[in-house]
Amino acid sequence: MSNMSAIVAGVAFVTLAAANVGVMLEASQPSRSAAKRSRLIAAHRVGGYLFVILLCIMAYSMSQRLAGVGITGHLPTHLVLHIALVLVLVPLLFLKILIARRYKHSHSSLKALGIAIFVISFVLVAIPALSELLRSASPGSLGLRLGTGLIVTVCMVQCVLVLRNRKRPRASMESRTPEIPLQPTSLTNRENAKKPVNLLVAQIEQQTHDTKTLRFQIPDGRQLSAKPGQFLTFQWTIDGQRIIRSYTISSSPIQGNYVEITPKRIENGCVSVFLNDRAKSGLSVEASGPYGEFYFDEALHKSIVLIAAGSGITPMISMLRYVDDLNLATSVTLLYCVRTSADIIFESELVRLSRSLPNFKYEVCLSRPEPTWKGRSGRLTEEFVSQNVTDLPSPTFFLCGPNGFMDNARQILSTLGVNQDRILQESFGGSGPSPESGPLDARMFETVVFLQSGKVCRVSPGSTLLDLAERNGVQIPYGCRQGQCGTCATRILSGAVQMGVEAGLTAEQRTAGYVLPCVSRAKGTVVLSA
Repeated sequence: MSNMSAIVAGVAFVTLAAANVGVMLEASQPSRSAAKRSRLIAAHRVGGYLFVILLCIMAYSMSQRLAGVGITGHLPTHLVLHIALVLVLVPLLFLKILIARRYKHSHSSLKALGIAIFVISFVLVAIPALSELLRSASPGSLGLRLGTGLIVTVCMVQCVLVLRNRKRPRASMESRTPEIPLQPTSLTNRENAKKPVNLLVAQIEQQTHDTKTLRFQIPDGRQLSAKPGQFLTFQWTIDGQRIIRSYTISSSPIQGNYVEITPKRIENGCVSVFLNDRAKSGLSVEASGPYGEFYFDEALHKSIVLIAAGSGITPMISMLRYVDDLNLATSVTLLYCVRTSADIIFESELVRLSRSLPNFKYEVCLSRPEPTWKGRSGRLTEEFVSQNVTDLPSPTFFLCGPNGFMDNARQILSTLGVNQDRILQESFGGSGPSPESGPLDARMFETVVFLQSGKVCRVSPGSTLLDLAERNGVQIPYGCRQGQCGTCATRILSGAVQMGVEAGLTAEQRTAGYVLPCVSRAKGTVVLSA
């Protein structure tokens, strides 16, 4: 290899090493979207392959120079050091490739290895380059002065950067959230409900024509302790009106610096329209939670089947990202039903996960397929499930989607012999009209007595006890407003209520006569202790 070729190869070698470190650091930034992170990871992978190829070429050239000579005491010291650095670089590259393939969540190790490889590559190229520069230059020559000036400039820049880092407050360094935080145990879900957190929209990403992902930055010192599949309850302020809505977390709980939701735009849906049409970066909102009993637990669920429709994919993508982040060996099958190919939420993310997770497979079924669609079409059927889930007795099934879809899925699984205790279903309560309330009759209003507050109120059928309490100034603490967290549990002294969800009550509370006002509706005259 000629001197000029060697210099060009050396510069390219060091440039690739530096670029790979930069790309890796950029990809690890929490503000990066999933799509951009995937592109950066792909670029890092290509750069890594080019780096290995160039190293092989340079090693071959070196071996040709040493052929018939070997590594003896007659070799110059700088050449021996050169050979030693190559021998160190090869196992480091092998170790980095192994970690990237098998232990993808070890970001700190990958960063340290990347930086070490860059430093060794730089020294590997700098030694012969500096030696050649000094050998060919005469004292006081322009080239020597330029080279010396460049080295001094680089050293001064490094010193400035070190001094700036030392001047940063120690507290801010200690408050940094680790890349893969442990699930904290000091805050339970109910404690979180009593301590709402202010979240700030950091980024918005378009998923489909009517769905967006909103990424919220989590304040320093606060961790949500979420489990994959749970939801948050938000208090939105829209046109001066406070509106409470719950949204499932779509990001992985491992990402401690941020949390994401993916609302689908629904016509005449006040909050969903606002989030898709008007929400901007910098928007602040108060959230409580996480809540919900619909979540993946790797200690209990060794094999899972996710059956989703439409925006019901959101808790499922959180579970898949969690499995990917921790490199779990969990067997996962996803059956995803949507109308058209344009309605497939997280399409590129599902493709990425199918390549990243060896034990993950998924099938998309379109109810209104385009002529060019080559995949499954129709609706969720017994045949569709049995074709894709061959070991029915083993996995735990997670269902999420419209009520009719989930009822159909549960019926199909029951027909296939799946035990009901292995079927988990996303179930939300709410303050909408009671399904049992028919046309208004002579008994148009029920009476509710709030004993401690000394108030007697009339409530129309369909209104929850919590709604009534808020309208009349009765203070009942609440969290999720979905019957999941139990924060609003209140004792009923007389009368009867229709309660849509009981998940937030303990067995002792049920025995003692407690109800959940957020999902309870009066049936006749009711007396509450509030």
